[in-house]
Amino acid sequence: MTTQNANMPHRLDAEKLRRFISGVLQAMEAPAADADFVGELLVEADLRGVDSHGATRLPGYVGMIDNGHLNTTPDIKVLAEFGATTHIDGDLAFGMLVARKGMRMAMDKAREHGIAISVTRNMTHTGLVGYYTMMAASEGLIGMAMNNGPTIVPPYGGTQPLYATNPFSVSFPAAEGEPIVLDMATTMVAAGRLRIAEKQGLKVPTTWGLDREGRPTNDPTEILQHGHLQWAGGYKGFGIATMIESLTGLLSGGIFGTDSPPLKHFGQDPLMQSGCYIAIDPSRFVGMPAYGERVDKLTGMIKAVSPFPGGEKVMVAGQQEFERKREHLASGIPTSAAVYGELEGLSRRFGVAFDVE
Repeated sequence: MTTQNANMPHRLDAEKLRRFISGVLQAMEAPAADADFVGELLVEADLRGVDSHGATRLPGYVGMIDNGHLNTTPDIKVLAEFGATTHIDGDLAFGMLVARKGMRMAMDKAREHGIAISVTRNMTHTGLVGYYTMMAASEGLIGMAMNNGPTIVPPYGGTQPLYATNPFSVSFPAAEGEPIVLDMATTMVAAGRLRIAEKQGLKVPTTWGLDREGRPTNDPTEILQHGHLQWAGGYKGFGIATMIESLTGLLSGGIFGTDSPPLKHFGQDPLMQSGCYIAIDPSRFVGMPAYGERVDKLTGMIKAVSPFPGGEKVMVAGQQEFERKREHLASGIPTSAAVYGELEGLSRRFGVAFDVE
């Protein structure tokens, strides 16, 4: 569980933080409803303990808007619809808005066809990918989401960056308990974890990335600026990332591979992504709530397994994040002095009240 320590001296109220984020984005001419949703998604990440995708991203989004890399008043277009498929262009919008639209349309079509897919292109950072799959699970559907992005990781065995961390998520709806939620990068960690460590002046495990000479390092700045992240599972992680690149950038007609610009400085450099969103209706198979009951049963089986010696407990995918959310709703979102200071700076710049604790 997340605990307050020297690196997390502040605890922020979730609703106050959401309002602050929305206020900053509205000051940059984002429509209120859009700004509210971006705030909701960033706070959801922080509540779940995924602080690499939470409020720490707000200064970067502001920088993207300043530098013309993010369109706050986009024309998000449905390019084509054929049966169970949807093709969307994001017009460099907040990626959250485009991803939400893609998943919502897939969900609506899955109820009609049993399964549906949306692909999106030309959007910016989508944030917490698991948010979109949990949208589906909350309505009794299986959800899948994935995206590509800037070139920051070489192919397995190579030295030239080719892919992003290419995250993906799958959520399975339960009947009584919480859904099973897998949300992961195909690298050892998301690049945002390195940026968080860099802001706090912390070292990282040497298993996360390599330096400019291809050697393991614990320096997050060296990894981000000169080295690269390591694939989860070596060539297996790279193989999954290739599948994701093919279902997002290739299938959507968006940019992919080395056509994608690199990303060294979040907020200053362009960040363009393509996505893929799939919804499946379990009622077309074993039915609902029967499927949800089976998910609950599987979850129970997983949790009933004895931990290895010295281990605490066996958990199902997503369980830790749901536990963190309950803790953070009760006691506040733990936030580092570095992130707190960045948010305070945005408050001064835009004249938005900084009442977040």
